Amino acid sequence: MVIPATFSPALRVCQRDRRPSLTRARASGLGSWVHVRGMLFDYGGTLDGPASHWLDRFAALYREAGVDVPFVRLKDAFYRADAAAYADPRAPGMSLRQLMDFHVGVQLDGLQITDGGLRDRLAGAFVARSEAALAESRAILAGLARRYRLGVVSNFYGNVARILSDAGFAPLLAVVADSTHVGAMKPDRRIFEHALQALGTAPADTLHVGDSYERDVCAAGAVGLRTAWLVAPDRRPAGGTQADLLIASLGELDHALGHSPEIHR
Repeated sequence: MVIPATFSPALRVCQRDRRPSLTRARASGLGSWVHVRGMLFDYGGTLDGPASHWLDRFAALYREAGVDVPFVRLKDAFYRADAAAYADPRAPGMSLRQLMDFHVGVQLDGLQITDGGLRDRLAGAFVARSEAALAESRAILAGLARRYRLGVVSNFYGNVARILSDAGFAPLLAVVADSTHVGAMKPDRRIFEHALQALGTAPADTLHVGDSYERDVCAAGAVGLRTAWLVAPDRRPAGGTQADLLIASLGELDHALGHSPEIHR
């Protein structure tokens, strides 16, 4: 996801089937197995940085640049830029750098800050950190691609496939479902169904990995997918979740699945 979400305890119960989660099943020692054949990944906050929402990243970048912006004003400017990117017909052709130049430009306009140098620094820093995270994610997915069919499901501006291709992901992915092209945004089940059809795997044989509880865990679980919630340990609710797996980084997936495509049900 591009738009960040704050977990609410009220969202712990998702509308999904009553299968026991993989985490609970492993603890209970059940002997039945589910064969994971495919994996779908969110993009923003998942592939481009583990559980790191874009708004939070920008807040940190503004602070590092010495710009004191009240968070409520930055949040308004961020959402203004987000909406502008969805509405701009040029967005589907943008590279990551072009997208962030555009995004930061709209943010600064909303904040009434005229500083071309600041725009370059903010966009450059965001891109550099995203590219570093993408390189790490690509290395992990390259290993997973030897055992699973992989894809991406993202609420994005029409250019997530371009960004992923530029980062070297294209040979690893069977599908890139971008909400702008699919015509449906998570949590709409149609974007997951589109991805599953292209991936060629059944929902129960597919693990969806993402950082948003509502749009990745609840929404994917409602379609029948297995789910892995990418969330920092200190942000996990004490009362449990409906996610099948809890991970703090994509690098934990292999260990969480027991280094095998077969996982307890």
